[in-house]
Amino acid sequence: MENLDLEKGLTIDEMTALCIGNFDSNGSPKDREMVQMFLMMHPWYIPSGDLAKKLFTLSDAGNNTERERICHLVRFWIAEYPAEFDLNPELGDQIRDLKRALENKGNRRESSLIDIESVPSFGWKRQVTERRQTGGRIRKTSLLFDHLDPAELAEHLTHLEFHSFSKILFQDYHSFVLHGCTVGNPVLERFIALFNGVSQWIQLMVLSKPTPQQRAAVIKQFVQVAEKLLELQNFNTLMSVVGGLSHSSISRLKETQTHVGAETIKVYDSLLDLLTSSDNYARYRRRLALCEGFRFPALGVHLKDLMALHVALPDWSNKTRGVINISKMRQVYKVVQELTEAQRLEPPVKANSDLLNLLTVSLDQYRSEDEIYQLSLQREPRTRSPKIPIKSPASPSHPMEEWALVKAKPDESLLCQHIEKMVEAYHWPTPWQRL
Repeated sequence: MENLDLEKGLTIDEMTALCIGNFDSNGSPKDREMVQMFLMMHPWYIPSGDLAKKLFTLSDAGNNTERERICHLVRFWIAEYPAEFDLNPELGDQIRDLKRALENKGNRRESSLIDIESVPSFGWKRQVTERRQTGGRIRKTSLLFDHLDPAELAEHLTHLEFHSFSKILFQDYHSFVLHGCTVGNPVLERFIALFNGVSQWIQLMVLSKPTPQQRAAVIKQFVQVAEKLLELQNFNTLMSVVGGLSHSSISRLKETQTHVGAETIKVYDSLLDLLTSSDNYARYRRRLALCEGFRFPALGVHLKDLMALHVALPDWSNKTRGVINISKMRQVYKVVQELTEAQRLEPPVKANSDLLNLLTVSLDQYRSEDEIYQLSLQREPRTRSPKIPIKSPASPSHPMEEWALVKAKPDESLLCQHIEKMVEAYHWPTPWQRL
């Protein structure tokens, strides 16, 4: 990246030539990150099928050295991003055409570098688990909660949400910022539903208990779940759990809070501090950067980063001449790369399939904000005491919910407003002991 003139930028043809020239005779790229960046981010500027056609044309017109380097680039592309070739039939066909053309011209050695047929199937990324709703909601969800200890519950939540997270294709990042995030993206929509389902399920579990002591016991158990999630380095589900406990329907339960132990409150406050939006989630980002092995990022924070970059920086340094803003490309690449790298790491947990099915049903028990708040009022009616603030039902309290609400292509001013709302959404309620 040091050799790139970030002020000037580069055209698609220049970037393509730069990537081709990066490979030596052994097929190793001199600047691996630069090649990875272009191969991951190019769909924002040119369809993958068109890039494959460009490589075909260059191969047909080039000398032996250039053809070999092009084949090394294609092999690298397949090895780094195999899902793109399985999920994009046109791209796969273009690469097969290139391989056949090389063979027909007697360039068998170069052709042997391209192995498109060994790409595994990624059909599972297209499969979206349907939401299932049943009657007897509180009873069914209570059964699951009562039979799992905090560690088991944290592990099964991690398994379920990470499986959904691993299906998201972040390479096509423009779908998150141009088309309203979930429009035409059922995989991401389902992931958001799971995230919000965890938060709402926690609220229902607390409010399903008739006495303040019982509700406090449920809160304590979910704080223990949150501790285990942090231990597993699962920040996404951790944010959902803390969000559920922080919801106004729970935070307003003054009598319940008097039965929550000091140690539980201390742990809860430490989690609030970790997930605070102060300094652009600086504490969370520092903790994530220290993680080794499996980690599950808080997706809402990173999608917000993509939105912010889209609004702040233009895609082209000179759109008329087709000059790419390399600086923006690199910044977006770093966000997308972090997410895709996290997808490749399997969680260090084992899950029971029957419990996963029950958990899936439990998390699909949708209640409106008003319904949950009314249930909270039934448990602990409002009091006229001036010391206790009376809160109205909250608007969606998580960034993921905010993302799910975006349904149309927004203009730049609306994107700016949307980002501000997402930032505000992470301002958690005041810790219990200060209410």
